[in-house]
Amino acid sequence: MDQSDSKSILNRRRFLKFSGLTSAVLGSAGIGISSYKAGKDPGTYSGLQSYEGADQSFDRMNWEVDTPTYQRVGPTRRPDARTEVIFNRRARLGMQYNEGIQPSDLDDVLKKYYGQHQEDFELDVFNIKEIAPKQRVDSKKYGKKYLLAKAWASAMGAVSPRPISRAPEISDFPINGQTGKRAETVEMVSPEKTTKLIKKIAHELGSTLVGITKLNPDWVYLYANPRRGFALDKPVEVPKHWKYAIVVGTPMSWDPLYASPNYSASNDAYSRSRIVAFRLTSFIKQLGYAARPHYPGTSYDLMVPPICIDAGLGEQGRHGILITPELGSNFRPAVVTTNLPMKTDKPIDIGVQQFCKSCKVCAENCPSGAITTGEKVEVRGYRRYQINQAKCHNFWNSNLGNYGCRICVAVCPYTRKANWLHRTALSLSLHDPTGISDRMLISLQKLLYPGPDPSKYYIPSFGGENASYREPPWWLRTEDFIEI
Repeated sequence: MDQSDSKSILNRRRFLKFSGLTSAVLGSAGIGISSYKAGKDPGTYSGLQSYEGADQSFDRMNWEVDTPTYQRVGPTRRPDARTEVIFNRRARLGMQYNEGIQPSDLDDVLKKYYGQHQEDFELDVFNIKEIAPKQRVDSKKYGKKYLLAKAWASAMGAVSPRPISRAPEISDFPINGQTGKRAETVEMVSPEKTTKLIKKIAHELGSTLVGITKLNPDWVYLYANPRRGFALDKPVEVPKHWKYAIVVGTPMSWDPLYASPNYSASNDAYSRSRIVAFRLTSFIKQLGYAARPHYPGTSYDLMVPPICIDAGLGEQGRHGILITPELGSNFRPAVVTTNLPMKTDKPIDIGVQQFCKSCKVCAENCPSGAITTGEKVEVRGYRRYQINQAKCHNFWNSNLGNYGCRICVAVCPYTRKANWLHRTALSLSLHDPTGISDRMLISLQKLLYPGPDPSKYYIPSFGGENASYREPPWWLRTEDFIEI
């Protein structure tokens, strides 16, 4: 005990001895107990991420349903990552492109796809022939304004774990360093306790939300993404050890998000989410079980939104993005597939389908017109809203600020920080079966959070003004710090 501690104790003793006030003793004890409890409360932790799952605050049990809110309406088909993931399709087209090319000139994979999707061929060619040259011209003229935004996005994306490039039968299983054989699995007490443990660990590793489900094979790509250990033009056989899917993830930084498209970035959440996934994969392998991370941007072997729905984290909106009670659309997930036995979560119904049916705010603010204002359609045997990926990606490629768009995430009425106003509005929507609250909230959204005309989001070469949904945060205003 140092001298200052001794003096402190003497001072407290002198106070109690000479004051003669019992209430002071009781009051001090009360303050001490209160301070102790406050210090133990995870909500008092500071930093970028609150720990121990404090952010995952929505009581999902009250809104659990037996079947997910998507609709299976016919024979299902697994997605083809070669053509239905637009980044892969356009990269494949780019390697074969020349002036005047037609679908009949392409390889069999693209020939078949474009034969069924003529509009996508026209949009993909337009992306190469028109958008890329004009974006380069405007970038030289106006692009310096977004230098800080690009530097920030690059910094946030600089940390990336080593990609998974080996087949699941090799990469997913832990190896005993001494024997060189597969490590033995430890025996878990129960699936229920394992789930509790995994969720706690995932939160400790930095995940904002966590959900667990059995993996539906329909969500695994029939033909794989490149650089994932699969033969690209051979159908993927779903590995038997992909029994469960653990969803983890984090939100994008809020203030830049609202300044979409130019100042926001996906990299910050992408980096955190994939690091969580790799960390969780390592933890599971230490127990002797197989695990494989599937992470943003395109390092997936499966479709993530429906897995998030199955895991009870939220519902898919009109814009095709998951909507969660806590973060709205601002959630960037990763998935870990594993054979670790766990108790799974149930899907929830928080009224997103009914809300999105009448809202249409994302569609009305979409500069490319990629989000439909119409009804759901059948996609691979399921009924859902279908966005036009080619139109969406064309706007991404024209943007002068950070790559991408994210306007639909920013304008979504569910995408609000979890303050009292947002929680009250969500509660009203959840408990009002009449739909009156939803209509009122949609009207308030349009009144209080108006955005620019969607055409103004485009670059000048396409008649726009490089507009953003909101003003950027002060620390991304390049012109305030750098001569441009």
